[in-house]
Amino acid sequence: MDLNRANTYFTNNVLHNEEWVTTDNSTRQRALLHAETQLYRVFRNYQPDIRPLPEEAVFEQALWLLRMDETVRKSEQGVKAVSVNGLSIAMEGIRRISPEVIAILGRRVGRYAD
Repeated sequence: MDLNRANTYFTNNVLHNEEWVTTDNSTRQRALLHAETQLYRVFRNYQPDIRPLPEEAVFEQALWLLRMDETVRKSEQGVKAVSVNGLSIAMEGIRRISPEVIAILGRRVGRYAD
């Protein structure tokens, strides 16, 4: 994915783009690569050489990944809940795929592993 095209997309099309704007280019590039890899794994009807993902879907997923906080990362490691001084956070049902990506690509047929 082209970093300059992603920067233009976030500057012109995304209102709440703070996570993208405040990070460095190296992190942005890694987010794009990770987003693309993740989406090709989930949306198997897209293939890099035959039917590539729309770049806006990759851009939106990259932003989604940058927005993940420690709670989301812990849930990916299998933590179901955290409790501190009587305050509990349940981490079930956390989406791995951006709702914007779902709007762009549509849901997969069968079980959706978000």
